[in-house]
Amino acid sequence: MRSLIQFALRRPKTVIFAWIAILAAAAPFASRLAGALRGSTDAVPGSPSELVSRDLNNAFGTGSAFVFPAVLTSSSIPATDPRFAAAATRLERVLDSAGMRSVRHYWNTGDTTLLGRDGHSALMLVTPRAQTFFDAESTVAEIRGAARAAGSGSAFEIKVTGMISLFHDLDVNASDDLLRAERIGIPLTLIVLLLVFGAPIAAGLPLVLALGTIAITLAVLYGLSRVMPVSVFAQNAVTMVGLGIGVDYSLFLVSRCREELARGASFPKAVEAAANQAGHVVLVSGLAVCTGFLALFLVHIRFLHTLALGGVTVVVTSVLMTLTLLPSLLLIIGERLNWPRRLSRASRGTGGLWARWARETMTRPWRYLIPTLIVLGVLIVPTLRLKAWNMGARDLSPTMEARQGYELLDRNFSAGWMGPIAILVKTRDSGTVWTPEREGAMTAIYSRLASDPRAHFVGGFPHLLSLLGQARPLVHARSDLPAPMRTASAQVVSEDGRSALIFVVPRSAPESEEVMTLVRELRAESWQPARDAGLAIQVGGFSASILDFDSELFGSLKRVIPIVLTITFLALVFAFRSIVVPIKAITMNLISVLAAYGFLVYVFQEGVGAGLIGLVPPGGLNSFIVLMLFTILFGLSMDYEVFLLSRIREEYQRTGDNSKSVVSGLSQTGGLITSAALIMVVLFGSFGFTRLTATREFGLGLAFAVALDATVIRVVLVPILMGLLGRANWWFPAVLLPRGSDGRGRSGQNAVAYR
Repeated sequence: MRSLIQFALRRPKTVIFAWIAILAAAAPFASRLAGALRGSTDAVPGSPSELVSRDLNNAFGTGSAFVFPAVLTSSSIPATDPRFAAAATRLERVLDSAGMRSVRHYWNTGDTTLLGRDGHSALMLVTPRAQTFFDAESTVAEIRGAARAAGSGSAFEIKVTGMISLFHDLDVNASDDLLRAERIGIPLTLIVLLLVFGAPIAAGLPLVLALGTIAITLAVLYGLSRVMPVSVFAQNAVTMVGLGIGVDYSLFLVSRCREELARGASFPKAVEAAANQAGHVVLVSGLAVCTGFLALFLVHIRFLHTLALGGVTVVVTSVLMTLTLLPSLLLIIGERLNWPRRLSRASRGTGGLWARWARETMTRPWRYLIPTLIVLGVLIVPTLRLKAWNMGARDLSPTMEARQGYELLDRNFSAGWMGPIAILVKTRDSGTVWTPEREGAMTAIYSRLASDPRAHFVGGFPHLLSLLGQARPLVHARSDLPAPMRTASAQVVSEDGRSALIFVVPRSAPESEEVMTLVRELRAESWQPARDAGLAIQVGGFSASILDFDSELFGSLKRVIPIVLTITFLALVFAFRSIVVPIKAITMNLISVLAAYGFLVYVFQEGVGAGLIGLVPPGGLNSFIVLMLFTILFGLSMDYEVFLLSRIREEYQRTGDNSKSVVSGLSQTGGLITSAALIMVVLFGSFGFTRLTATREFGLGLAFAVALDATVIRVVLVPILMGLLGRANWWFPAVLLPRGSDGRGRSGQNAVAYR
């Protein structure tokens, strides 16, 4: 680290030109990322729903697991008019020529369930040639473009919707939200920086470095998008984190530089001292944030791995720019850094508001500790009531096509057409489903599902059998079917006769709790008559995918949390030569995260104060947000902990007095920590007032946690606990210390053993 800093200090112009070249090369690719983003969900590899999707594609043809519902409407022409049939046929022909595998509608299937209740709408089921969810998502724009080019005239309108289209539109919406948040957050951040520094150049530097960090990271994400799926949340997460830590790290270094100048150091010496001293904080903090992102590789969802790589890139870039570009810029700028102000000389003292506060809390610890613990308890307890919530079409802007299509489905067909439940039936031997016993078993399943009040419509192989009527005993394979039924049968029974499909169109949307409960019940069902008949039952579809997605994300916390805690603990032990301080730091960070969860439960699940921010509470927390909040917040919280503890440790090494060290450390960092936190709260809070509920959860969760962490945690709990623990804070096994050294970094004094 020191070698890197020294190189930047010796050759500042070389370093500046190198970073300018990197930024110039990155900018064109960063600007293209929005067009390369894909959805914010995916099938969990090896999960039951992913296996069903794979088997559906194998049994019934590529894309069978990813059918798009498209609603054709006309306000003036009824569906019984020949012109309506002509429009549907024309659309079918255009979509076929665009590469779709099949397009089903009332006029080529005779299925009356594909006609709308209003008499002016028809449902078209478009099957793409797609092997995966992401492949299907990439065809949304193509389908919509082909539909618009069909030339149906102003009398007809087509809306392509469904869960895949929903996530496609989510990308567009989230990108717009990001721009809106940046337009609010960046100017407010600049205002806060101006208030902190009172000098425009000093205020602008942290923001410039943060924006440069983001540009490079977005360019890297664009490169990754060529080989891996990059979700819209990867863009949002790295932008939020890049702005937050980029400004924080630069703020620490610039503030330390100004502090050295105020003590009388020359400008070059002040820059060198600031870079070396703040560099330690930046490295340890960066390692903590990187650990959280790298832990995402423990989650078996591919697009999270891209997000992890983007997160690591933004952290590493921010650290490198802070340790090289920022010192170089400071040397070039020189004394103009503080224009138009002139810094007054300051002495090393422990006076001021923060010093008085530290002495007060350590003198009367229980007066402040008990109320603080009560407040934190009130915030943490709701975490026990946390429920999962998943995004649906209602979370999109009303201007989005998937939302408009959803409303048409809900009004004229059923919201369940957004993502029907798929029940795949397979024979467990070499026989086919075309036997009386197996047909009877599937008919029983069909009857049980059709009688469920949560089901709007049940179709599939048993429905096909019912249409045969008295001819049913004569059919033993697809080739025995009447010609008009042969094409339609390919969607519900495989060519070899060993797989059949039963699908359920629920009354409610796929993400609703009602449908989720139905899928859980179907998965828990034994289906004993079907098993006795030699059949295997698998339950899939988008609702099942959501359940598996949530299960993987919530389940992964059992792997992610221990790994993050362990690595962070070891890093802090190495950094501070203490056992107690790392344990305390990790505990404080966990409290911050749990309190953030509790806050979100209050607002987004239970609706407390939701009306004040114009929020319709969704009734739970998104599993993705829960995971991301932990991985990101744990690292971000370490910023302030490391910064505060580094100053306390410096003083302890100098004096050996724990109480004086805590007072001095807080007096020197309290104002800076609250300023840095205010900047993060402004940045993250700006994302809390966007349109997407998930983005609002993420932004407000981060903003609240940072605000709590920099106030209640760092300036109340930490000094109290440091005071109560005394010299035990710095206990470290002597056997682990370098030979000739003690806990205060000097030889010959045994200050580490706690007596």
